[in-house]
Amino acid sequence: MRHRSGALAIAALGIAAWMAACDSGAPRDAAGPTAATVAMPAEGPSPSSTEVAPVLEAAAEPAAVARGAALFVQHECNRCHTIEGIAPPTAEFDCAGCHVEILAGRYPAAPAELAAWQSRIHSLVEVPRLSASTRLRRAWIVQFLGDTHDLRPNLDASMPRFALPAADVTALAAWLAPAAEQPPPAVGDATRGRKVMESKACGVCHRMQGAPALPAGTLTITLEPAALARAQQLAPDLAHVRTRMRPAALQAWLRDPSAVEADAAMPKIPLDEAEIRDVAAYLLQTPLQPTAPTPIPARPARLERAVSYEEVDARIFHRICRHCHSNPEIVIGDGGPGYSGGFGFPRRALDLNSHAGVLSGSVGDDGQRRSILAPLPDGTPRIIAHLLARHAEVAGAPVPGIRGMPLALPPLPLDDIALLDAWIAQGRRPPADATEEPPP
Repeated sequence: MRHRSGALAIAALGIAAWMAACDSGAPRDAAGPTAATVAMPAEGPSPSSTEVAPVLEAAAEPAAVARGAALFVQHECNRCHTIEGIAPPTAEFDCAGCHVEILAGRYPAAPAELAAWQSRIHSLVEVPRLSASTRLRRAWIVQFLGDTHDLRPNLDASMPRFALPAADVTALAAWLAPAAEQPPPAVGDATRGRKVMESKACGVCHRMQGAPALPAGTLTITLEPAALARAQQLAPDLAHVRTRMRPAALQAWLRDPSAVEADAAMPKIPLDEAEIRDVAAYLLQTPLQPTAPTPIPARPARLERAVSYEEVDARIFHRICRHCHSNPEIVIGDGGPGYSGGFGFPRRALDLNSHAGVLSGSVGDDGQRRSILAPLPDGTPRIIAHLLARHAEVAGAPVPGIRGMPLALPPLPLDDIALLDAWIAQGRRPPADATEEPPP
């Protein structure tokens, strides 16, 4: 059984960094303005502090909610997410569940093989649990699924950049946030909220892009090491709270996360009602400054030395790529979404589990096979372009027409890209024990 939690709406924790403002001098327990008047910045890597009053969301149409539930299965969201009310997939489709079982030692494999796998697993272990919720703004879900970004900076993996039709995204959002939004409650004082967050050591888990970093400090509660590690991994960037969370749900979450989500990764932080209002004010009102853009690396120079297929396979194909791009007749599983399709992507039949598979290429949009090693119009081999595009995506600048790879995982190191580029330029040498000749 899978145990992957961390509520989708965990971002509501009042923990992060700040932009100081002068003390307003208001009484300690005085209620401030309602959340309807707070800053609502544009979503993205560098939220602004533009004042936009949110419009309360009405209940979603029942037909859209029902269609959204069906789409969760159709688009294979349960490959990674445990979804309330939806059965888990069978083992061959259960990517994250497989990782959990391997790390727990429950996967049926020889001890030596199991130990080797355990040493290499680093992602898709802690994955947010999805359920119909009153916490998230439906509009934010639509925006996020249509243009994903790194929401949880302490996780290796991020949400994939999908290829979902707009109507499907709308239906998925309706299923995740079906209820009408409640009127926002009054909030407190943002400056006091900053001080509360300092005193509670919220920076142990959270960051808030666009605001000065909050020192970690010492937690005021006791957590088991495993619980703390899980909370830190799933802790979201709090810069997105103001667009992501419904303000009424935010205060309920701050009051007691486990009362909102039984398996919440965030612990209950002792806060009185005035402190809850103050922290909510900080999260919703603190001005966020634009952050410096992340540099996008150029294509690295190819290695000059001879590069073997064995080295490329060990460092790239077998270490990363084959988990989503493998012939299902050879590997355990279905071949992965990069072979069989999924997440809104068509079947590409790309097999990176062998030299022959690499040379066979993938199925293009026209249904015909194409080489992944041949150059694009700018001279960059297709596979190199996809690997470089992942660096651009992480920097917040997706490349039109090129999906970054590895999908939703950290970019491949530039040294590895240079290694692969050299192997391609040197004639795509076969394995030393192979008799096949590389194509011209």
